[in-house]
Amino acid sequence: MDIRQLRYFTVLCEELHFRRAAERLNITQAPLSLAIQSLERELGAQLFHRTQRRVSLTEIGAAFRSNAASILGQLERAVDDVHEMVVGEAGHLRIGFTAASSLLFFFPKIIRTFRTRYPQVKMTLHEISSQGQMTALADREIDIGFMRTLTPPHRSEISFTHLVEDPLVVAMHAEHPLNRFETLTIGELKDEPLIFYPRKSGVGIYDQVIKLFSRQGHMPNIVQEAQESSTIISLAASGLGVAIVPSELQCIKVPNISFRPLSDEGAVTRLLLGCRAGEESALVANFRRLAQATIASAHRKDGQASNPSLIS
Repeated sequence: MDIRQLRYFTVLCEELHFRRAAERLNITQAPLSLAIQSLERELGAQLFHRTQRRVSLTEIGAAFRSNAASILGQLERAVDDVHEMVVGEAGHLRIGFTAASSLLFFFPKIIRTFRTRYPQVKMTLHEISSQGQMTALADREIDIGFMRTLTPPHRSEISFTHLVEDPLVVAMHAEHPLNRFETLTIGELKDEPLIFYPRKSGVGIYDQVIKLFSRQGHMPNIVQEAQESSTIISLAASGLGVAIVPSELQCIKVPNISFRPLSDEGAVTRLLLGCRAGEESALVANFRRLAQATIASAHRKDGQASNPSLIS
C-alpha cells in the first residue's frame, strides 16, 4: 500500500465515478481501476460496489475512507511542517541574552515582532553572560545570542553580526563633584571608587574597561562588585562610588542618579549577535535579519545612521 493508492481511493470516494475521478487525478481510468483493485487485494476487502450505472462505497470502504483521509491529512501537515522549517517559519529557536541587553529599547520589540511574524516558532530565552553564550553556542545549547563586547572574539566556530554601538557613560550620585562636568575621562576616574561587574561573570565590558584604564597607566579602584546592571546603578545612586555602564542603561530610573558620557577614544561597547559559523539555519537567518531591520528602523526614526555588518 502506498500514498498514491490512498489518494486515488479518496478522490474516487468523493466523485463515486471512475471517469471524473481519473480526470481530477490527470490519469486515465485504467490505472485508477488497477490501483483500486490492488488496494482491495492488499486489504482483503471490497471497498466499492460497482455496476454499469453507479459506484458506491461498501460499509468497509466507508470505514476505511475516514482512516485514509486522516493519514493523508497527517502527511500533508508533516510536509507543511518540514517546508516551514526549511524556510524558517517553524521550529525551536533558543536565544541567549545578557541581563543588560534585555533592557535595551529594541530587545523586547525584536522578540515581540518575531513572535508575531512567526507564530509557529517556539522561542526559548536564556539569560547568559556574553562569555557563557559563546560556550553555549559551541555546545549547541543555544542557536543565537545577544552579547556585548568591544571587538568580536577570535572564535572561528562563531559568526558575529554587529547590531549597534553603544557609548559608555559614568553613573554617579547627582551631587557627586564630577557631575558638574559635561563629559568625563578615564583619567578623572582613576582615584574614584568604582562599582563594577565581577570578572568571573564573563561580562564583555569588564576587559574593555580594564584596558581603558591600563592605557592611561592606571588600574580601576573597584570597591564593590555586582552581577546585575540595575544593582550597579542603584549602588552608584547611593553614593557608594561611580560606575561605568553602556549608555542604554540610562533607561534604569532610580532617584539621585546622574550620567555623564566618557570622552576617551574607544569608550564604546558593541552589541553583537552570535551564531554558529557555517551552519546558519533559515530560522536563525530570519531572526538575525529581523533584529538588524528593527534596529535600523529605530535608528532612522532617531535620525541616526545605521549600517549593521557581518563580522567573521
